Amino acid sequence: MTAKEIVTRFFIEGYTNKNYDVIMECLAEDYYDHSPASARSNADAVGILKIVEGQFSELRVEMLDVFAEDGMVATRVLYDGIHTGECMGVPATGKRITFEALENFKVENGKITESWGYWPDKEIEQKLLDAQK
Repeated sequence: MTAKEIVTRFFIEGYTNKNYDVIMECLAEDYYDHSPASARSNADAVGILKIVEGQFSELRVEMLDVFAEDGMVATRVLYDGIHTGECMGVPATGKRITFEALENFKVENGKITESWGYWPDKEIEQKLLDAQK
């Protein structure tokens, strides 16, 4: 698989299909997430995916942009799901929430070894608060 295919597989299998065994294969054991989520292993990353699963049901991801060069993969991803669990201190609203996020990945020897992510936390929080109304 190419680096681009590995990263795309990570998103689809992790967020949409919730196939965590595949995620353990996609990520290096010592995977390092430089974002505020700060996973320090592939098992940590699966734990974060499970938290997101508890916050948003029917979660789907759409890969809007995926660029790869020299083992680095840049993505822009659309997330769409129903807010069914507490997120950012906001209780479940049962409303559909959609947002875009950016994330870059380093792929070495067929595994994702590092990532740098930006999720628009303030935008997501405002959408959750608006959904309460």
